[in-house]
Amino acid sequence: MNTESALTVRRVRSSREMERVYRLTHDCYVSKGYALAQPDGMLVHYADFDFIEETSVFVAMEHGKVLGSISITMDGPKGLTVDKDFKGMCDELRHEGRRLAAVWRLVVHHSNQASRRVVMALIKAVSTEAVSHGYDSCLFVVNPRHSFIYQRLLSMKAIAEKGNTDGLANAPAVLLRGDRETLRAHPRSPIAQLPAFNAA
Repeated sequence: MNTESALTVRRVRSSREMERVYRLTHDCYVSKGYALAQPDGMLVHYADFDFIEETSVFVAMEHGKVLGSISITMDGPKGLTVDKDFKGMCDELRHEGRRLAAVWRLVVHHSNQASRRVVMALIKAVSTEAVSHGYDSCLFVVNPRHSFIYQRLLSMKAIAEKGNTDGLANAPAVLLRGDRETLRAHPRSPIAQLPAFNAA
C-alpha cells in the first residue's frame, strides 16, 4: 500500500476532532515534560485562539487516525499566540508594516515512524494558508534544540529567545521569523512551488 497517498491534511471539522487535537497535544507535551498529566487527558494551550476567525487548525490523517496537528493564526484584533512571550518583537515587526501570522501547536503522534513526512505536510498546509491570506512574515516558537532544523529547512531566522514558554513548564523558547521572500526562494521550502500571489 502507498502510505504517501493515504496521508491527508485538512482543517478540523468538528468538536470531536478538536478534542483529538487536545489529546494529542497533551500526550506530546506531557511526554516532553512541558506539562503535567491531566485527568481528562487533554491539554488546551491558548484556548482563546482556537475558535476565532483568524485561526485555522489542521490535522494530518491516515486511515482515520490523527497523526499530527498544526495551527496558524493571522494577526488580528486578538493579536497572536506569540505575543504572550514576545510582544515587543511582534510589535517591532508590526511597526515595519509586516503582516504577521503565527504557526503554533505543531504536534506529531509519538508512534508515527514517518514524522518528518507528517511535519512537512502540516507545514505545507499552513504555508498555503498564509500565502492565501497575503502574509509577509510567519512567526514560530520552538524549543532551542529544534531551532537549527527549521532554520536550515525553511530559511527561518532566530530573532529572540526566552527561558520558558507561557503556560508550559521546562520549555525554553526561540522565536523564528520566516519572511515570504526568503521562504519562497529556499529550495526546500514547502511554499517554493506554490503559485505566485500579490500581498494584500
